[in-house]
Amino acid sequence: MRKPKDVSALLPLWVAVATGALVPAVAQAQMMGDSMMGGMMWLMAIFWLLIAAVLVLAIAALVKYLFKK
Repeated sequence: MRKPKDVSALLPLWVAVATGALVPAVAQAQMMGDSMMGGMMWLMAIFWLLIAAVLVLAIAALVKYLFKK
């Protein structure tokens, strides 16, 4: 009958393999999160610029309406 190998001798190798496999996934998740935040910031900026343009046009129309003869 074979003796089982000592688990404590394989533990450092197992930990190195497991953490090495997870590091690129974590880095990729952080990069995806950063790019998503950048995209959301651009969309919010465009949204608020459109709101400001509509407000300026509405104020101009109101002024034109109020001061026309």
